[in-house]
Amino acid sequence: LFVETQACYQRPDYQPGMSEVSDFFRVTSFEIGYDEMHKFTTRSNETHGSLDSPIDICLVGSTKVSEPAILMYEGLIAAKNIPIRLHVVPGYPEMLATLNLPEECLKYFPDFGHQERHLL
Repeated sequence: LFVETQACYQRPDYQPGMSEVSDFFRVTSFEIGYDEMHKFTTRSNETHGSLDSPIDICLVGSTKVSEPAILMYEGLIAAKNIPIRLHVVPGYPEMLATLNLPEECLKYFPDFGHQERHLL
């Protein structure tokens, strides 16, 4: 998950401050050590620490496996004062409604988004 997030930041169409979505449905296990956590917090501060206004991040799909990761993410944001509004939503329809995305953003999401067009 963290590798995928960092890869998104390297995309040419990524703009600091844009909303982000992390799919926790696909998390099958969660284990993180000190070195990984330090690297993640450092990169989060580098990416989001200089923003003037908070960004919205949606964590989609809380399961028994992903719940510890979501709690860790919430704790990290609170401890580091990173300017993020975190939304934990049960599914993609709720994510689309929460972020209130314009229709042209659907191209960035998997095919599910085209079925959820009515939520925009």
